[in-house]
Amino acid sequence: MKKIIVASHGNMAEGMKNTIELFAGHNNNVSYISAYTKKDDDLTETIDKLFDSFDSDDKVIIFTDLMGGSVNQRLTVKAQDKSNVFIIYGFNLPVVIEAILSKEEVNNEYINKLVDVGRTSLGTIDTKKNAVSSKNDNSDFFN
Repeated sequence: MKKIIVASHGNMAEGMKNTIELFAGHNNNVSYISAYTKKDDDLTETIDKLFDSFDSDDKVIIFTDLMGGSVNQRLTVKAQDKSNVFIIYGFNLPVVIEAILSKEEVNNEYINKLVDVGRTSLGTIDTKKNAVSSKNDNSDFFN
């Protein structure tokens, strides 16, 4: 079974949860870790419990907010030598939704494809080009 983990420092993961569920629906195979948000939380314990819930045939995709951050580091250490666990850092909303909704087999090739989705979903809008004309005609906005 495919499992998705969204993990961040602070409340970013929890905030993403609301938006992800709006677009992709509630999914019991998606878990969220918002590290360092409560005084009594123990990140190591949270990660240990999470990994204990994985079956050997699960394919797990973990999204972390920041490469080299403590959340990423602890999850990476725990995932070492587990061929069924994949970690993507620097996630964004489109890549997480893609991972949740996709029916593709989770493997290294698919993970690289997800990273490409994340990259291509980041861009800029030329507001000068798309500015509304004096006729208030914005029909070419999406072109």
